[in-house]
Amino acid sequence: MSSPDKGKITNYFTKVKSPSDISSNENNNNKNNNSNNNNNNNNSNKRKQIERTDTIVNNTQLDYISKEIESNKNNKPKIVQNDEIEQTQLIDDNLPNQNEVKRSKSSNTTTTTTTTSTSNINNNSNSNSNIDNKMEDIDDFLLEEQQSNTIFLIPLEGEKYVDVWNSDYVKLPCSKNNVYKATVKTTSRQSSGLTQTTLDGGYAIEDEIKTVTEVRYLSKWYLINTILSNPIKNSEAFEEAVKSYNQRSNWDFQGLHDFFETEFTESETNEFFSQTLPKIIKLALQLPFLCARPIPLLKSSVDREIILSQKQVSSLLANAFLCTFPRQGNITSNNNNNNNNHYRRGGNQDKFPSINFHSLFSGKMIPSRAAKLKCIFHYFKCVTEKTPTGTISFHRQVFDESEIPDWERSTATLRDLTCFTEGTIEDNGIGMLQADFANKSLGGGVLGYGCVQEEIRFVINPELLVSCLFTSILQENETVIITGSQRFSKYTGYGDSFQWNGPYIDKTPYDQMGRRLTSIVAMDAIKLPHGGNSFQQFSPSAVERELNKSLCGFFDRVSLTIPPPVATGNWGCGVFGGDKHLKSIIQLMSGSQAGRDLVYFSFGDQEFTDELTQMISFLHLKKVTVGGLYKALWEYYKLISHTKSNFKLFSYLDAHFS
Repeated sequence: MSSPDKGKITNYFTKVKSPSDISSNENNNNKNNNSNNNNNNNNSNKRKQIERTDTIVNNTQLDYISKEIESNKNNKPKIVQNDEIEQTQLIDDNLPNQNEVKRSKSSNTTTTTTTTSTSNINNNSNSNSNIDNKMEDIDDFLLEEQQSNTIFLIPLEGEKYVDVWNSDYVKLPCSKNNVYKATVKTTSRQSSGLTQTTLDGGYAIEDEIKTVTEVRYLSKWYLINTILSNPIKNSEAFEEAVKSYNQRSNWDFQGLHDFFETEFTESETNEFFSQTLPKIIKLALQLPFLCARPIPLLKSSVDREIILSQKQVSSLLANAFLCTFPRQGNITSNNNNNNNNHYRRGGNQDKFPSINFHSLFSGKMIPSRAAKLKCIFHYFKCVTEKTPTGTISFHRQVFDESEIPDWERSTATLRDLTCFTEGTIEDNGIGMLQADFANKSLGGGVLGYGCVQEEIRFVINPELLVSCLFTSILQENETVIITGSQRFSKYTGYGDSFQWNGPYIDKTPYDQMGRRLTSIVAMDAIKLPHGGNSFQQFSPSAVERELNKSLCGFFDRVSLTIPPPVATGNWGCGVFGGDKHLKSIIQLMSGSQAGRDLVYFSFGDQEFTDELTQMISFLHLKKVTVGGLYKALWEYYKLISHTKSNFKLFSYLDAHFS
């Protein structure tokens, strides 16, 4: 991959450029577009290739965001009408056994449907049959966005829904291609030609009743609309409704039943099912109106950013709560292994975690899982009572080989690192780049039993959850930077002691694009095998992997001033088995290489806070460089490998540089 233009990537940690700068960029882009018109015309019938290029967020889009923010304050959510639901039921002509799902105009013919298998037809045979017809829509979409690295997905007023169904875009449940297989019985009354004598001595023609049974592919979105239009008064009815449009799924909702039995009072339960849940359903069914533009998948090796409104995110999460999403990416094989149920195949490298909430509803309802559900319920209560008006960007940042430094020869001086025993990244890292100690599959066990740093952040800022929908598993040279998410909940505890502690009022200011000035970088550390050789994390290959990964997260390609500090802590330690002394030095090195100071939270470990503070002061006193530290780590590894001694890293560094 070629080296990116370092002047043409969005700054994710400070305000966007001024309107005059944006206007200047637009003029340059227009000149470039005019010179390329002839080439574009020659390739109008071919699919356009998305390339890394400059960020396109023009004045029209910025003006629209401002108008949308104002209008959302007063406008009520649009409710899906019956005739609009009927339109979503019509099946694409290219689908197998295509038939319109509607009652015959003939009064003497009726159609009944018996579902024999409720399953999404997401395989390649179905997708490929529609690709040619969708190319024109995709091309129009890409041309509108000028094939930029940043894709603005908030539709303009009156913009029509573009239905795209392939492995490059999110497969939305409202797509006409989201179908299920059903057996349809058609009963008709026809003349047999036979006559019979009536009671008055006359004659009547005898009718023959004929029944035809055939297999059809019917709209699953219409089925979802129909089922969710009925009142749901308790968790048992909720389970029945969800399973009605997921009949092949063997899901267990016992945890959800236990939650309402033990965690909510009777009045809280009644309020949820009578007020909050109907609003969640309305929000979910607005999906084709709110998400009119196709949502690209953030796949491996593609440096790309997408921008969504908070309102769009809330509708996507409402569908996740109702478990309406089909599988994402390519279905390359039939994998019935329940142990891999969390992952959805998407090609050789791209796998996507399931975003449907069924896994959070299942199993034993331990206190930490109940607390996660309280965070989720509080989020939906907030967004259904008052529509959020901001925007959120999701950027998959990919590092080229040309951007990786020669660590051994680096002359970068060490930046400041301030360590605190008390405080947290989310509470005390306001205005900083905040580290998410991520799993390579974003969210980790947030919809399961996991409840450590990443999972907690994803439930107190639930809008982060939507990244699971379109972000495939991170590769070694990739991180994800999410800017603009809102925090909704307070909490106490960690792991098994995690508890919801009431509402959080997020007063973080917005940038010019309507994003809250909260940037979170998801970066996954090496996960050491349980019971394995933990010293291998000190090997040069492991150290370089962690250096490159954290540098990919910390590096700001565009800022003309000193970028804000990184709020971080014991990255890759805890359940991942990392050594906090090593990981703190690695983050100091990558932060220094990126030109960032670090604010380090030791999460109550006063002894380590004192050790790290003394070590940083010592390294500054000795004027140690990043390259010098790298060589010292390499020599430490060789020494311990040969001597098998228990010499601690900080003790070695003190002796080495004295």
